[in-house]
Amino acid sequence: MAEREIIRTEAVVLRSLDYGETSQIVTLLTRDRGKIGVMAKGARRPKSQFGATLQPMAYTQVVFYYKPTRELQILSESSHVESFHKLRRTLTAITVGLRVVELVDALLEEENPQPEVFALTVAALRRLNQTEARATNLWPFVQLRLAHLLGIAPAIERAQVEAVEDEGLLSRADGGVYPADAAPEAPRRASRAALRAYAVFARADLDTVMRMELSPRVRQEVETLVGDFLRYHVEEAYPERTQEVIAQLDRPPRPSSPFS
Repeated sequence: MAEREIIRTEAVVLRSLDYGETSQIVTLLTRDRGKIGVMAKGARRPKSQFGATLQPMAYTQVVFYYKPTRELQILSESSHVESFHKLRRTLTAITVGLRVVELVDALLEEENPQPEVFALTVAALRRLNQTEARATNLWPFVQLRLAHLLGIAPAIERAQVEAVEDEGLLSRADGGVYPADAAPEAPRRASRAALRAYAVFARADLDTVMRMELSPRVRQEVETLVGDFLRYHVEEAYPERTQEVIAQLDRPPRPSSPFS
């Protein structure tokens, strides 16, 4: 008979799902155990001890009862390590934060500790909570850094980047940047500005990335390049749900009919 352990660890809430009348099933990215699912009994009751600690993007200290034969572990305690309340003040920060936790949830296997991914996730959410300026820079940065940590780092060579003139190519296969006359595998054509920005996102640290100023056109092009690179490697695992929901929220209301 498998013995039950009591586990105390830091965690980021990736996803939560209502269960029954009063409970929630919560997916956590924990520092010590990796991604893990827990049952939070009574979490939806008005006076629940869990409070707001089980909302997606929450950075918490949790205690749960772990049994290896059980699919869902039983959550006992949860409290904020840091309260990222400023993160939820703007739609931009919320969108980026939700896309980050959705991506991490989609690409990580369960119970496979990834302390560097945990640190990246916390650092991204912390930065979103600290600043509203250029918050969208975090999204391509996190995607490329996560790719690196999962073993699919872009093969960026400075000489190749500098050889790009008006336009160049991104190889979706190796993530490298090439001049327009090269013949890399799975190429995608892009502007020089977008390819240079992509290379910075792939290699620079977070502070450098957050100082970058991009035009809306270049930003959109970079996000397309990064998304295409990840989709090439992870295929259907690349998540789209948050983007689709936010797109619906941003869509202007349809004019009312004078006959309605």
